[in-house]
Amino acid sequence: FRSKIKNTANGMSVEYTIVADSEANMRDKKIGASTPIAKGLLGHKVGDIVEIKVPAGLMKFEIESISI
Repeated sequence: FRSKIKNTANGMSVEYTIVADSEANMRDKKIGASTPIAKGLLGHKVGDIVEIKVPAGLMKFEIESISI
């Protein structure tokens, strides 16, 4: 699925497509299902604020849209 998320710290939005790990390609904004961001988004809905632990630390994102 495709998800648009906004970093609550800096207001920047980015759109990712969550795919099988073997299809991941950051240049095309396709992230593997086992990545921290993908795992943090799964099970949430539009409007939710999620905290995701990434190598740089804990980040908060607001889910702006989800599509299939």
